[in-house]
Amino acid sequence: MSQTSVYGYPCVENPNDFTPDKECSSPEEIETHRLACLQYKTADYKSNRGCFFEHSDDGKSVKHVTRTSWGIGINTIIICDGCGELPVIHCHECHQDFCEICWVEHESKGLDSERCPNE
Repeated sequence: MSQTSVYGYPCVENPNDFTPDKECSSPEEIETHRLACLQYKTADYKSNRGCFFEHSDDGKSVKHVTRTSWGIGINTIIICDGCGELPVIHCHECHQDFCEICWVEHESKGLDSERCPNE
């Protein structure tokens, strides 16, 4: 499994894959993030309130509000071991992660064997 880090607003679902920048996030944002990590996958969990657009009465964008409830910081994202794109499929044989395109190639190498072709 490969990972990459992206600095900015949270773009991950799991709060444990985000680390607020303590110099650029408020104490309230850091505390909200801490609680989100503790409560993730429970009934008490509150997801990040992300950036959003405000619209006029006729539906046109008026402004883009850039705020989050977890502040700004580092997102840890799992990427494809084949091409570096975001993965969607995990191989339980070799423990690598693949995007849909690389998964087809990965699987085509091992259709006739019981073991992963990349082991």
